[in-house]
Amino acid sequence: MNTNLTRCEQRERTSLPMRSADKRTLSGLPRVLVQEGARGPQEQRAEHGLGVVRRYLCAGLLSAMSVMACSSLSGLDQFEIDSGDTTGSAGGGSGEETGTPVACIPKTNEVAVDDDCGVWVSSSRGDDSNDGSSKDAPKKSLQHTALVAAKRGIARLYVCGEVFEEQIEVSSGMTIFGGLDCSAGWSWKGTAKTSVHGPPDVPAVKLLAGDRTTRLEDLEIRAPDAETSGASSIGVLAAGVTAELERCAIIVGNGADGSPGAPGAEPAMPGDPVPRAQAGAPGNGGRDACTMSGAGATTAGGAEVASMCGDDGVDPSIGGKGGDGRADTGLNGEAGVSGSFGFPGTGQPTVGVWSCAGTGNGQVGEDGVPGQPGSGGSGLGTLTVESGYVGATGSPGSTGKSGQGGGGGGGARGPSFCGGVPQGSGASGGSGGSGGCGGKPGQGGGAGGSSIALVSVEAKLSLNDCSLEAGNGGKGGVGGDSQRGGAGGPGGTPGTGVGSSANACVGGIGGTGGQGGPGGGGAGGNTFSLAYKGTPVALSEDTRRVQGTPGTGGLGGNNHDAGNSGTDGIAATEQDFR
Repeated sequence: MNTNLTRCEQRERTSLPMRSADKRTLSGLPRVLVQEGARGPQEQRAEHGLGVVRRYLCAGLLSAMSVMACSSLSGLDQFEIDSGDTTGSAGGGSGEETGTPVACIPKTNEVAVDDDCGVWVSSSRGDDSNDGSSKDAPKKSLQHTALVAAKRGIARLYVCGEVFEEQIEVSSGMTIFGGLDCSAGWSWKGTAKTSVHGPPDVPAVKLLAGDRTTRLEDLEIRAPDAETSGASSIGVLAAGVTAELERCAIIVGNGADGSPGAPGAEPAMPGDPVPRAQAGAPGNGGRDACTMSGAGATTAGGAEVASMCGDDGVDPSIGGKGGDGRADTGLNGEAGVSGSFGFPGTGQPTVGVWSCAGTGNGQVGEDGVPGQPGSGGSGLGTLTVESGYVGATGSPGSTGKSGQGGGGGGGARGPSFCGGVPQGSGASGGSGGSGGCGGKPGQGGGAGGSSIALVSVEAKLSLNDCSLEAGNGGKGGVGGDSQRGGAGGPGGTPGTGVGSSANACVGGIGGTGGQGGPGGGGAGGNTFSLAYKGTPVALSEDTRRVQGTPGTGGLGGNNHDAGNSGTDGIAATEQDFR
């Protein structure tokens, strides 16, 4: 036998005799199994040749399978991702059609398969400047090789049983044969696995969407503990794809704790209390008697003051104007805005008993209504095609309402003489102070990251002889503390009487702004061996599934006064996200 022949060529030379016409037909077969599409003369010849092979198979000539396998192998540039119409099972005897010739399946061959079967990858021996077309010149990076293979339409990767520290994305229709013993000629021994160690915070392996079947054999996939607040540890994320995983182990770390919710206002220094909201403005003072002379003279009361609270000033607080002082009577002040209190003081009547302490002083404004607390994060969270999983965060509280402005103080009547001139204006009342602004709310705590070995989103997956091991869920983040409402502004000082005339009255103090609502705590992270949305994952009976401990929900802000903590995470071997 010619030692320069490939193993496939040797098989062809030693197979049972064939008719000359059949030999000519097989020699006309194309070396590439093309994708579905337009059919030219070459494809028609291929179809005729395949009919010949089928006749030999029906007659019991098993060696014709080797002829068919060898005739479909050629140089690396000629491979294309098949449409699934070739024989051979990548599972080594399941009988399913996966597009891989039997001669190219490592498990079914005692020695290494031919170089022409696909691309070769080794983290210890490879170099990404190689084209990977042979065992002697493998590529190094599994992810780089997968990208190049997808662009060139190459269907199969053959990978040493070594560690690859990278995330990989596998195109639809690609098959990865892992666990090859590269110290023994790249043969399959069944004792090793290709170990993919992904980076933190992202799925270690992503199976990309498409209408062709993806297959992974003899892979160990590891995702480390998540590092970014609220990030999850996920081994495999499959979205919109049909995929088969054979002899796999998926082991993931712990989800990260959720981030604390931001406070309503940042303290000046770490550890300091949250500063209060804007205080109300002080009322304007009244004016003294005799600023004007004559029977119709009037001294204007202190002008109203306003605090423009809330976003874009939508929640103003106004202190009421002070009462005017006239020659013959004092006028009432005006009420503060807005609320149920903040009554104005009464002015001094022309006759009768009157005092500031009795009814003349402006009244204190009503305090603002506190904001509502945010709700704690609850529920399973959401499976996504981007990151795999997003947890339930706590919601922010609402802003407190501004305090009501104080009422304006009452004015006094004027004296009989002002500097020798008969009659004059009386002293006027001070205006009420405006209310303090409402406090800003605390933000919701972040969800704890989950630990999920396998995530399937609208995919069709089957696993045989695999193990799925999840770690612990992260703790939910605490809700943010809210801001206390601002203090009300003091009332304006009253004007002073002259001679026998009385002093006017002080304006009322503005109400205190309502405290903002505290943020809700984030939900605790889950721990699932597998989670899916859509078609359930098909598992062989020997599938081993392990879960860790779910994370606890984060407490609500303001020392959990409102009882708005997030819910604890869930532990399950299998979780359906409907």
